[in-house]
Amino acid sequence: MDITADASYNHFEMFYGAIIALMPISKRYSPYIQNDVLRRKINQYTNWNILMILANATLYNVFNIDNPIISRFIAINSFQIMTLFHLFLLYDSNVLFCVMDAKPFLLKHALFSRISNHLLVRSEYFVANIVVHILPVYFYKDYLSSRRVEGDVVAMSAPMDMFHYIIMFKFMWVLNIFGDFNITSIYVPTFSGCNVKLVNLVVAIDFLTYKLLNYMI
Repeated sequence: MDITADASYNHFEMFYGAIIALMPISKRYSPYIQNDVLRRKINQYTNWNILMILANATLYNVFNIDNPIISRFIAINSFQIMTLFHLFLLYDSNVLFCVMDAKPFLLKHALFSRISNHLLVRSEYFVANIVVHILPVYFYKDYLSSRRVEGDVVAMSAPMDMFHYIIMFKFMWVLNIFGDFNITSIYVPTFSGCNVKLVNLVVAIDFLTYKLLNYMI
């Protein structure tokens, strides 16, 4: 259904607040999950983005609410996740693929017994990369443009600045899930670098990609 600019803003803020409110709940109950891989995956930032995609799909398909501001937030967030993942991949693929003697999570069937764990893990990451990093950007590509959002929201006179929402979302995730800046504890537990510098790098890349999207699209 068509909604006014004020209603779009209100729905977005309620959606935004609801997702953030789930973070401390996840932090509290995820330790009860026995599977170490599943426990870490639940709290990873990419999967919070997937949760937003599923919630937005529910709003559209069940409640007939099509909010372009929510879609734009997810589009930019997805693009930045994809960018960061592939930058780390270019920096050192072993940081992502070879963590603590990683073993395949899905491809554990006897059919694959002759294939090395190393290759199976890389195969899982390759497929997962397409599903959780690339496809979200593809499906939300139209909302990367602020002009698309302006055209869809009634009486919107200027594009909504999303950057502070995106940065605040990341910091709320960091503070609620970790309580500090030790973000590599659920990604690369063996990482010995400075997490604060890593967070600063993420903020810088987010800022540059956001400005680039606004300038080029």
